[in-house]
Amino acid sequence: MKTSFAKNLFAAAALVAASTIPAAADDVAKFYTGKTVSIFVGYAAGGGADLWARFVSRHLGRHMPGQPNVIVQNMPGASGFAAVNHVYTNAAKDGTVILLPTSTAIAAPMMGISNVRWDTFKFHWLINFTRDVSGCATSGKSGIKSATDALTRQIVFGTDGVDDPSAHHPRLLVNLLGYKNKIVAGYKGTGPALLALERGEVDARCSVWASLALSTHKAEFESGKLVPILQVGTKKHPIFGNAPLILDLAKTDEQRDIMRFIVGPVEISRPFAAPPGVPADRVAALRTALWKASQSDAMKEDAKKMNLIVDPMTGEETEKALREALNVSDATVKKAVKAIMEQ
Repeated sequence: MKTSFAKNLFAAAALVAASTIPAAADDVAKFYTGKTVSIFVGYAAGGGADLWARFVSRHLGRHMPGQPNVIVQNMPGASGFAAVNHVYTNAAKDGTVILLPTSTAIAAPMMGISNVRWDTFKFHWLINFTRDVSGCATSGKSGIKSATDALTRQIVFGTDGVDDPSAHHPRLLVNLLGYKNKIVAGYKGTGPALLALERGEVDARCSVWASLALSTHKAEFESGKLVPILQVGTKKHPIFGNAPLILDLAKTDEQRDIMRFIVGPVEISRPFAAPPGVPADRVAALRTALWKASQSDAMKEDAKKMNLIVDPMTGEETEKALREALNVSDATVKKAVKAIMEQ
């Protein structure tokens, strides 16, 4: 009798749970119907983050319950941190706002940077769309062929600010290896910085992604107007040719550990997140919709036309990879902070 009663009780509970699933799905669809979902990007139009955000925005809505409109909101400022702070602290926490953050934002809370007002792991990580490769490039008319040229001559890098990967990577080479790089900050993204490169205001720019070099700036790389001089990651990308990996420039294991901590999150290149406080059912809906978009024939065809590589990780896989990238000693973090912040 007890066994029969337990079985009946379990069956009744399962039936009630199953009956709530369509209701919950209906509630999510009802919420998103007629709404607009905004993807926030911390840079001006024309750069790699903006390119990916607009690419995703074209496909996400049709896979969302209620099929909301999806737009991109550019919020340049504070080396990409303005958008991260806004989404974390001020933006709506109802599932209508998501973020494509700068890779520097991932480790920033560990590094004691003053204008950081978020906890990386209180964000809801939704998906990572690709494992891109970042690089540094110079103007062809500069005559600079490799990052190692800065051992004997000054290379002027155009950057967004002091806390941005575009500044961190050339400064690493200054503080760890004695390169003669100079940082000129104030450009609001890769697009404006590459225009400055063309005008001769600066010699070089980092945070030039392989996806950008394969799409909107492919002609400039093929013609030699832009010359790759450094690759930031653990493996080379063909579009950047024989430009050296930043890790290969390290002289000691300690230098390599510091570099790896700084560049590790770069390889989790296009993660999307929702702020803390978003209801669980809407987080689940966003994760499911983004994953479905990544697997859709329409997105794959669009990616093929744009020469973008869609190589996604689920939200759970993304968070796990981020935690692994940040699993370093306090001593390494302190040395890394000194290496990228000391001017």
